Amino acid sequence: MKVKTYQASTQSEAMAQVRNELGENAILVSVQRLAVGMGVRITAAIEDDDDLTPDLVGDYYNESYTPIQEKVDKILRQQGATESVIEKVVSELNRSNRSDELVAFASAMDAVFKFHALPETRGQAFMFVGPAGAGKTTIVAKLANRGLMSGKKIGLISADVVRLGAAEQLVAYTNTLDITLTKARSPENLHNHVEAMKKTCDLILIDMPACNPFLPEDIDYLSTYIKSANVTPVLILPAGIDPVETAETAECFSEIGVSDLIATKLDAARRFGGILSAMDAARLTISEASTSYNINKGLSVVNAVSLARLLLSSQA
Repeated sequence: MKVKTYQASTQSEAMAQVRNELGENAILVSVQRLAVGMGVRITAAIEDDDDLTPDLVGDYYNESYTPIQEKVDKILRQQGATESVIEKVVSELNRSNRSDELVAFASAMDAVFKFHALPETRGQAFMFVGPAGAGKTTIVAKLANRGLMSGKKIGLISADVVRLGAAEQLVAYTNTLDITLTKARSPENLHNHVEAMKKTCDLILIDMPACNPFLPEDIDYLSTYIKSANVTPVLILPAGIDPVETAETAECFSEIGVSDLIATKLDAARRFGGILSAMDAARLTISEASTSYNINKGLSVVNAVSLARLLLSSQA
């Protein structure tokens, strides 16, 4: 097996080096964030042709594993998690003295990943960002509906003036709710709307257009909007996407100040390795997840226990 380490200013650049030298079949061994200004270090491996004997193709097995380590390793590989995720979670299981399977797995997940509810102080403004088709508008509608049901006054802003019918889609979601949709056509315009809404609203929700994080002009455009107002950007990512690409996507968004995550389409995906890999690569904090397009079904809280239970049940 050939193992090499690459260092670059961003994870995307380091991954480009990996793919250029080791190819698309390279395995991520670890992803390490370095000190401020020093970028990231990625260790990757590729198996030589001689390594691919019939006995080694298939389930991975380490004879030093405990039964719970072996089970979790198998689950995470089936889920498509990166080697970095698998190594960290299985290592934490080795430190755990919990006899209960769920408790041990949840404890390891809590040590590796970050879980926290989104802060909801009065006048809090959230900006929802992500790639095309991630489900940003649906999340905005669900949170607006939940806020209204709990008696909050909601401010709703659409900065998606690029996609044809984007604002109309949001209106269609909320046409039965007593909310006025405001459009922001520039960063300055967004700043003014947010400042005005903070005086009267309990919660402000901002729906942004889709962003391709691998296009500099897209990420610069989004960064300008984030900086224009005192908002908390939240990344919306769907489950079931290639884990390496999802990790790179999350890394790009984290570089412009995004640290919170809501996962979507858990009902339509069989594998959640992409979400786990994004959380690991960009050190994102996950708060909730969506399992339905129906806005009345709301969101489900994600914590170490619920995530461990979901992954354990995936093997049933």
